[in-house]
Amino acid sequence: MIARGEGGIINIASLLALSATLPANPLPFRATYAGAKSYLLTFTQALAHELAGTGVKVQVCLPGLIATEFHTSQGLDVTKMQPMMAPADVVSGSLAGLARGEIVCVPGLDEPRLLEELGEIERTILRRPIGRPCRRVTGPELV
Repeated sequence: MIARGEGGIINIASLLALSATLPANPLPFRATYAGAKSYLLTFTQALAHELAGTGVKVQVCLPGLIATEFHTSQGLDVTKMQPMMAPADVVSGSLAGLARGEIVCVPGLDEPRLLEELGEIERTILRRPIGRPCRRVTGPELV
């Protein structure tokens, strides 16, 4: 793709890539899954910047719930779950985002500026001087 000067890579992660700060209830036992999806998010963002200017577009798609047979095959009552996106809508949203140059795509997100704000917060933290002792955080500040 680099030699050709064009191409696209879409990695599929999950909205749970952003779930680390949520309490275990209502999303228990997600550490491995969410951690793997967080890795894919960070990997894709870094790769996209490394490939900037090569003509190769890179995106990570963070869908929420998708209407597939997965949930019913696990014995879950889908009528008690949040609305789900059709797989075709996830695909079309991701492809449209890739065409616009979006590195992080959340199909169906009503406020895309939230992703921009999250990225700015991350960059602000990384620009701070490093090496100061960490402040011990306890109690309600952990939430």
